[in-house]
Parts: sequence; C-alpha cells; structure tokens
Amino acid sequence: MSTIKSSDEHLTLNADGSSKDIKFQANGVEKASISSAGAFTSTTIDATKLTGNLPAISGAALTGVGVAGISSSADATAMTIDSSERIGIGRTSAGSFVDVYNTGNYTGLRVETTVGAEVTCQLKGGGTSGSANVLDIRDGSNGNLFEVRQDGRVVSQSNIGMWVNFNGTGTVAIRDSYNVTSIGDWGTGDYGIYITSGFSNTNYAYASMCQDDRIATLNRDNTNPQGGRLDVSVARSWDAALTDNETISVLAIGDM
Repeated sequence: MSTIKSSDEHLTLNADGSSKDIKFQANGVEKASISSAGAFTSTTIDATKLTGNLPAISGAALTGVGVAGISSSADATAMTIDSSERIGIGRTSAGSFVDVYNTGNYTGLRVETTVGAEVTCQLKGGGTSGSANVLDIRDGSNGNLFEVRQDGRVVSQSNIGMWVNFNGTGTVAIRDSYNVTSIGDWGTGDYGIYITSGFSNTNYAYASMCQDDRIATLNRDNTNPQGGRLDVSVARSWDAALTDNETISVLAIGDM
C-alpha cells in the first residue's frame, strides 16, 4: 500500500511495490515521476528557477544533448576554451588564441578539399627531421606548391634552391651561401658545389657569374643526378683556358 507520512520533519512518499513509481499530476495529467530505480522524469524544467552548481555529470549518461553532425568518443579533455576566449584543441589549456596540439608525428591542423584540383593548406609537425614540412600549400592533383620546412627553408618551384658566393683562389672558401654544405677544389679553375638538400629531379635551371671577364660553366655530377653536387669550371673568355677566380657565384632554381 502506498503511503504519505511525516516523521521527524521528513516527508516520505512511498510507492509500495518493487516496480512502482511516484507520480506527480496536475488536473489528472502526469507532469513528473520518480521511478523505483530513482530516475526523475519531468515533461519540462524551468532553467530560470535553477540556482547553484550542478554536480559532475558523466557525458556517457547524457542523451539528447548533442548537435547534429557532431559526435565524440573522447576519453579525456579534447578541447578547452579559457576565460580569455582562447581555444585549445588537444590541450587542457591554450597557449595562443587558437592552439592545436598533437604529441604524435601527425598533422596538427589540416584544411583540405577533395573536390577537383582545389588548392589546400596543411599545417603539420613532421617529426625530428630538419627536412620535414611545417607548412604545405598544395594542389590536390599536382602535389605541394609551397613548403616551409623545419630547418627554416622555404621551398617552391619559383624559389632559389641553392646559391653560393665563394673564393676560388688559394684555399677555397665560402663567403656566404644557402643550402650549400661545402666546396670541393679539383684543380685549377675546377670546383664542386655540394648541395645540402638536393633537387628532386634534374629539371632545374642554374646561372653563374665570376669576375675579370671569366666564364663559369656548370655540369651536373653524374653520380648525383638529382643535384647532390654541381661541378663548376671557370675559364678565360679569350682562350678557354681554366683559371682560378676570386669571386664565383652560382644559383639554381627547381623542385626540391
């Protein structure tokens, strides 16, 4: 038998039976109920009447609070918005206004389309290698158009792949350079330029210059067809005799 009783200022509503609910009605219509398992159900909740803090609620127990098209199986904090309106993805705090973080060697932030040959942008961490890309701007069908690598090099078809200015007299010495490891001296007027990161194919363009009416001729090293080394020969313009030169400059442009 169900009862209503008061004891020591406690009001007890008791629905007698193992599967009986306590029901609340208005004008004969049920508005809320408490099941025998303790679950409270209500047709409406007036949020304006709620005060205080809600207790911790397990997301696994919530239903009907999602947004169409969004699902989550995260077992830890996946995104944080702090009091400064900074957003951290993959972090429990944000170091900048949008902070995307991944501890593995995977893409950190990727914006991509698969429609036609649209240009896409990819920001990623590529591990510990200096040649790994930090920023790619790529064409869906033709590969990377523009790259920024971890060693600070900016790579594209329109960029200079390497350049060097060196003294070819006495002990050969590099004055300044980009993407050049060292210079080899093969004899009078004959040098080798060792490129730190070679070209991806042999279809690159190059130019050279030296002083005192001398002509510098470049040849690809046959053992490094992808541009691991460029051989330079300097000759006098009037009789083609090889000669050392104090100022020799070389640059090359192509796919890296």
